[in-house]
Amino acid sequence: MAKKTVFACEACGHETLKWMGKCPKCGGWDTIKEFRIEKDAPLSHESPVFVSDEDLPEERIILGIGEMDRVLGGGITCGSSVLLGGDPGIGKTTLCFEIASRMVELGFDVLYVSGEESLRQLSSRKKRLHLKGSFPILATNHLEDILKAVSDRHYKLVVIDSIQSTYTSRLPMLPGSVNQIKDVSSRLIMEMKRSETAHIFIGHVTKEGAIAGPKILEHMVDTVLYFEGDKMLPYRMLRAMKNRYGPVDEVGIFQMRQEGLVSVENPSEFFVSERGDIGSGSTLFPYVTGSRPIVLEVQAITPKTAFSMPKRLSLGYDMSRLFILIAVMEKVLGKPFFDKDVYVNVTGGMKVTEPAIDLAVAGSILSSYKDVNIGKDTALFGEIGLTGEIRKIVNMEARLKECERLGIKKVLCPRGVEKVKGLETVPLKTIRDLYEHIIEKHDT
Repeated sequence: MAKKTVFACEACGHETLKWMGKCPKCGGWDTIKEFRIEKDAPLSHESPVFVSDEDLPEERIILGIGEMDRVLGGGITCGSSVLLGGDPGIGKTTLCFEIASRMVELGFDVLYVSGEESLRQLSSRKKRLHLKGSFPILATNHLEDILKAVSDRHYKLVVIDSIQSTYTSRLPMLPGSVNQIKDVSSRLIMEMKRSETAHIFIGHVTKEGAIAGPKILEHMVDTVLYFEGDKMLPYRMLRAMKNRYGPVDEVGIFQMRQEGLVSVENPSEFFVSERGDIGSGSTLFPYVTGSRPIVLEVQAITPKTAFSMPKRLSLGYDMSRLFILIAVMEKVLGKPFFDKDVYVNVTGGMKVTEPAIDLAVAGSILSSYKDVNIGKDTALFGEIGLTGEIRKIVNMEARLKECERLGIKKVLCPRGVEKVKGLETVPLKTIRDLYEHIIEKHDT
């Protein structure tokens, strides 16, 4: 075992050849410390081989948890590395418990490693969730203990809770430091990929919402998932930000109940279940995420402002596009918004980035502006250009079929859409056509 002396910043992990009072990367004072690192003997070199499609087929395990299988791209891939992040108390451990229990029910060996909770706490959690499959739990945060347990027995899935609490005695840094996370994660991924063991790393998030630790952690893993939602509300959303084995724009919807997390099989009805004739400023929008459409509700209010500078605020819709959309409506329609605040909200906590929501946002704003109830049986989708034209978007047929399935009677959309039986489509050319349609409804 050879020893190497390095100088590294405790805050950002930047390494230098000598001691410095100020870190040149993060600017922290007196954060560079001297460390002695024991270097292992070099590994044996691997030789390149020719690989055909038949030699290494992709093996997936369908968990039977509908929303989790959808986000992962059809099930968990053997030997894959998954990083799961989310706010404290959002349900990350509960979700991993259900995944581990389901794997045991399917006949696979699972190891759950906990470095933050005691065995008594984990046992009470398993009892509360009424899990059918029983799996071993290793309560440790030492990397060497985890590697020994993985080498002694072949597991199909290993859950590390959490990667920030795991550390190795080779490095003198504290657990959660940049160098500890990089070394621990790289050794775990290397060892478990060699044995074709799927593994899930539970990661902490910062106050900005990003996974704590170096960004290289997200580059090393195969899949990055974010578990989001309001802890005061009963539903959670699982987003795939990176996925080497499936789409990256899938969203899984779960409902938190006393017995644990339950997949929401019909998200459209879930998001619009409480919607009725609630008045003006509300529209429906068929949002396509991954391989399925979800009907969301877009709300807007336009109260008269009491200040010289009106407020603009949006939740779930891009703020920059809101400014552009208001400017287009002022120019094309000649309607002043300088004396009105504009607030836009996509209900359910969903964040929509596709431009197809432009028409629904414009419809909700004009509906509130003219105090017109568009109706609960009408949906809108389409992109709005700077000259006010309404452009075509992708997956228009899938959106129409989802609207027809939910019993929506009318859809305002761009021109050139194929008609669906039982659904009235109103083609619009410009945003002025939308305004005239709302005025006609108001006059009638």
